[in-house]
Amino acid sequence: MLAQEIKIRGEPTADPQKCRFVLDGEVLSRASLTFTSESDTENAPLAKKLLDLPYIAQVNIAGQVVTLTGDNIESWPAVGKEIGGVIREQIKSGEAPVTEKAMDAGNSALFDQVNTLIQNDVNPSIASHGGVITLHNVSDGKAYVTMGGGCQGCSMSSVTLKQGVESYIVAKVDGVNEVVDITNHSEGENPYYSGEPVAQSGGSCGSGCGCSSGASSGSDCGC
Repeated sequence: MLAQEIKIRGEPTADPQKCRFVLDGEVLSRASLTFTSESDTENAPLAKKLLDLPYIAQVNIAGQVVTLTGDNIESWPAVGKEIGGVIREQIKSGEAPVTEKAMDAGNSALFDQVNTLIQNDVNPSIASHGGVITLHNVSDGKAYVTMGGGCQGCSMSSVTLKQGVESYIVAKVDGVNEVVDITNHSEGENPYYSGEPVAQSGGSCGSGCGCSSGASSGSDCGC
């Protein structure tokens, strides 16, 4: 439970319409949930109150962080105090910011969002190298995948995953901060161990998948 005097630190990102509000206690455990004006917020009162602000278009809640996407916000410091007030009021009310029911529904929606990116954007890109990626689970900000085809057993699969796939998905999906490879690469066409390649005998996934990435950093949002 968060203390009564709730501290909130605002952190701008590379996207001027997005700002992270970091609390001194956990808001949501076991999940990372995203809400828009079209979402059902009946079981997510904090998201509902934030989306009621006319300049907020999207809310992501994960652990101690509430990430907000604005609608033509010119200055986060100018609205930061109001946002901080909404968050503090909800926490002090004693009502859960997000209920268990919303967490269960949100995890399913997050899986679908990541899986759509993999199927529509990532797999067509790595198909030229004979590779394919399958999503198995999304939990605690991590997306767990296996790499098949030419990527299974390829010594460059970790490069494809981290520099291509992970960068792309993390930039696109609020609530996912890592993509974890759970493939048994020793069973692939070009098996390798401890990251060391062996003699090549077949196809290769190549040095990358052609995906793009995003980054973020900043100073203060005035909350």
